[in-house]
Amino acid sequence: MNSSLETFVPLQFKRKKGKLLVDGRESAHDVRIIEAVARAMHWHDLLDSGTFKSVVEIARAEGLMPTTVGRLLRLARLAPDIVEQFMMGCQPRRLTLLWLMRNDIPALWPEQRQMLERFR
Repeated sequence: MNSSLETFVPLQFKRKKGKLLVDGRESAHDVRIIEAVARAMHWHDLLDSGTFKSVVEIARAEGLMPTTVGRLLRLARLAPDIVEQFMMGCQPRRLTLLWLMRNDIPALWPEQRQMLERFR
């Protein structure tokens, strides 16, 4: 994998009353979305590098259904500013990972921003 494409985000996860918190602070971070985006970007890099040839191979290696991997891979196409919003905990409260997996995500970044605005 090309190290110039890698990004390191120093986050610490802690549990408090059954909730998974980022940096130990109560915030609007949805850790599930953040983890899913990171996973999708990693899988996308594995496909680009040729480490895996298909979604089916990744699914087999991860013990997941190919449809699940395919749905999660769509998150790798999110606009960088949207991913940054997720990392800062500024995503709309009603937006969930389940919604992102079950609905189409537009390919164009301006359309993605409009999609998120409908949740505000």
